[in-house]
Amino acid sequence: MSVRPEAPYDDGASYLDLLRENAKLKKIVRALMERVERSTDAQGNAFSLFQAAITLENTVRQRTAELQALNAELRLAKIEAERANASKTKFFAAASHDLLQPLNVARLFTDALGERRHDDESAAIVRRIDEALDGAEHLLGTLLEMSKLDAGALVAEPADFAIDDLLRRLGNDYSIAAEERNLRLRVVPCDATVRTDARLLERVLRNFVSNALRYTKRGGVLVGCRRRANALRIEVWDTGVGIPASRMGEIFEEFSQLEVAGRPREGVGLGLAIVERIARLLELAVTVRSRPGRGSVFAVDVPLGDAARRLPPSPHGAHDTLNPLAGKTALLIDDDAGALEGLGLVMRGWGCETLAAGSLEGALAACAAAPQAPDVVVADYHLGDGSTGLEAIARVRDAIAARVPGIVVTGDRRDELKELVAAHGCWLLTKPARLDRLRALLHHLASAGSAAFDYEPSAKT
Repeated sequence: MSVRPEAPYDDGASYLDLLRENAKLKKIVRALMERVERSTDAQGNAFSLFQAAITLENTVRQRTAELQALNAELRLAKIEAERANASKTKFFAAASHDLLQPLNVARLFTDALGERRHDDESAAIVRRIDEALDGAEHLLGTLLEMSKLDAGALVAEPADFAIDDLLRRLGNDYSIAAEERNLRLRVVPCDATVRTDARLLERVLRNFVSNALRYTKRGGVLVGCRRRANALRIEVWDTGVGIPASRMGEIFEEFSQLEVAGRPREGVGLGLAIVERIARLLELAVTVRSRPGRGSVFAVDVPLGDAARRLPPSPHGAHDTLNPLAGKTALLIDDDAGALEGLGLVMRGWGCETLAAGSLEGALAACAAAPQAPDVVVADYHLGDGSTGLEAIARVRDAIAARVPGIVVTGDRRDELKELVAAHGCWLLTKPARLDRLRALLHHLASAGSAAFDYEPSAKT
């Protein structure tokens, strides 16, 4: 069946109208195409450029989609890495107790043995054992500290403090080591106030000084400060072997050490690796200058602080010549029988009476059966019955209605635990617990007297 040209379509337009409109559109397209083809530049015709632009736009769109997908993958990888770091931190926190407990027991018995009289050969053996324990303690503590820094679990606590307090401690603590090496150690006083984390800054400077002593055969070590704009530059100079330019880039890497002819290898090369991590955490600039055969200068720039807000100096002073521990009773709580026996042996040698318990309930029973209440409680944090040393101290305080000083001993070095122990009004010693620190703390508490602690009984921790 044929269609008449004049026959209208559904929209009211005839076939001829559509033909005329289509012809008009074709003319417009031809005119546009001719104009595009006539429009040229040095790089080709405009239509080609138009096609290239379309292609480029598609490429950009494709690359953008690829980048978005890659970013999503990176975000997932970052989340997984953070989970892994958190898991590693938890593992080290949990494992540190088990890792340090045998070392702590060995330290207790070695210290107890060292306080007895021996012939020269036996004394030398005890010293060698003590040195080996020192090395193991230092290495394990360093590895745990590095794991916390890498996992971001170490939080800086900046405060304003007098730098001279820290400098005096460095001078006192390293003077004997310098004398043993026939070196001069000079620490120049400084009245500046700085603002940073005092504990972590001290860790950095101790690494600088110990390295300076280690790599210096003749001459000495100088610790001094220079003011630079809004910062204080703390420098440690030595007259040691120096660092070759070819080795300068690797000294802050893990397990990197310079060999010193005629001197035994000391440490494992982790000190400056920790310095680098701490400096990054505190946002401090660390610089090194060195001349082989002449010596080195390690420096750290610390922001200046406000003297009006600085922390009070740490109390220092000689202990009473009389033994303040004589006649004092200490309650010792530890589920490790060896640690309990060793600590009791040491503290009885200091003149203390001791009560021993392996659990919270055992501690309460020991207090109930004792002729007098304890003057101090020393408790391991993780007890075998599922309770903690903090819980045991709180229950003992309630039972005897007195806020006796409490000391918590643990291998768990998390900052949260430090805050928890402080919140309970207790003291913290990390394993392996050095007996000189424990003895100094006990001397301080015994001299102050338990009356210095205000007590408010509580039903639970």
